[in-house]
Amino acid sequence: MQETRLILHVKGTEKETTVLPKQAVRTAISQGQLTHSQLIWSVADNAWKQVRELPHLLPSQKLAPAPTRVPTGALPKVATGALPKVATGPVPRIAQPVTATPTVKAAATVKAAGGTPVAKAAAPAEKREKNFVVKEENPGMHPLKWLCIALGVFIFALVSVNYFLVDRSLVSGLGQTPYSQVTAYAHLGAYVQPNVIVIHVPASSQITKANLTDFLVALAHSTPGIPFSGNPYSRVALTSGWTASYTLRGIDWKQLGDMANEDEAQRKDFLLSVLTDPIGEPLMTPQGKKSEQAMQSEREKIWDTFAAQFCR
Repeated sequence: MQETRLILHVKGTEKETTVLPKQAVRTAISQGQLTHSQLIWSVADNAWKQVRELPHLLPSQKLAPAPTRVPTGALPKVATGALPKVATGPVPRIAQPVTATPTVKAAATVKAAGGTPVAKAAAPAEKREKNFVVKEENPGMHPLKWLCIALGVFIFALVSVNYFLVDRSLVSGLGQTPYSQVTAYAHLGAYVQPNVIVIHVPASSQITKANLTDFLVALAHSTPGIPFSGNPYSRVALTSGWTASYTLRGIDWKQLGDMANEDEAQRKDFLLSVLTDPIGEPLMTPQGKKSEQAMQSEREKIWDTFAAQFCR
């Protein structure tokens, strides 16, 4: 075969090859009619080569522009019409398959009728997908899980005991008074101190400075004793929030609950004399050398601060 004619691999046609002049092939490549992955038989290498592997076929910037018309006619389309027979002598047989570039997986040559080498692309290798199975070992319940469960059960038990033995009794007793609509709830000190009770009374519009002492008497009278014994608590804490604001002894709280027949001034004086701050310090300082007027002014100031906790 003359060097001026080339054998092209055209997949899908009868012989899967066609023969074109070398110049026509170069023109088709420069015009984009042939891609750089097109297979062309290389006599020198005795193998199929892609266009990108044959530099002498690639257009050069120094070359003159290719003519707009191919002298030997347009490049035949794939899969239409019979291909021309090769007029030149046979191409030597290929002793073994030749590996193509990464674009083409593999190509083997066989001898077709008339001695023209035919390239057949090897079937692509099957993609094997690996199935990964994640196995989670379960040696048993982690000790931390048991700890969390035990803690949750303990907290639930504490809240339940406080509700049934302390809070429900106080709310039930207060419901029998004119202050049944006032929100109030109670629990043991830190939920585990059986001799201390904490009573929460959020600020309410139903509590005023005029009826505050009357409300506190009703609240003290509704407070149950220590669970299972009925004895007065050693300390009672009062608050309108989450932490104790005022404290007093349990026996003083019980005494306040028995002052239903006393007037407001007596209840007020009694509360100011027994109330302490959260750490147990008395609200009223000793009179000492203070005048009666100064003491009265201090008493009113302390009472206004105390009332502001529960009156809205």
